[in-house]
Amino acid sequence: MRWVLVDVALIVGSLLLLVLCALAVWRKIGVARSTAGELKEQVSGLSAETSALAARIDSAEVTARLAERSSAS
Repeated sequence: MRWVLVDVALIVGSLLLLVLCALAVWRKIGVARSTAGELKEQVSGLSAETSALAARIDSAEVTARLAERSSAS
């Protein structure tokens, strides 16, 4: 009977440890998802800035080409 109690205590302790590990992993997953969401927002912001800068560069190139054509004429 004594060994049965020891076995039950070991099983319950192991299950408790497993649950605690699972909770720790779940928390880390939540943090990772939160961080991924923040990074996604930053990427979309940087994408918008990149598009705006590309439009400015295109505008500057067109202006420079028009100026070259005007001076060549």
